[in-house]
Amino acid sequence: MDVEDIKDGGDEIKADIYETMAVINRSFAQITASLYKLESIGVLAEDYAYSQEAPIREMASKINCYVISKVNERELDDRNHYSRMRVSQERKRK
Repeated sequence: MDVEDIKDGGDEIKADIYETMAVINRSFAQITASLYKLESIGVLAEDYAYSQEAPIREMASKINCYVISKVNERELDDRNHYSRMRVSQERKRK
């Protein structure tokens, strides 16, 4: 999906993007928690979960940054559009 798809798809696509990002972030958190659980019951070596946490968080951050960079243009366009609408409405009320 490119930026033009995001622009043309409206609020529903934008909501789907944010919901999907939340799922991805929760999934990375679950992976990390699962590694700590496996470590606590002796399946993984001591400090293994800790050693994997930084790379896992880095991957999650890379994904977040990439997605946000794609969505940022849409958010800026929306902000500018609705700001102009608000100003126009305020002028009409005066």
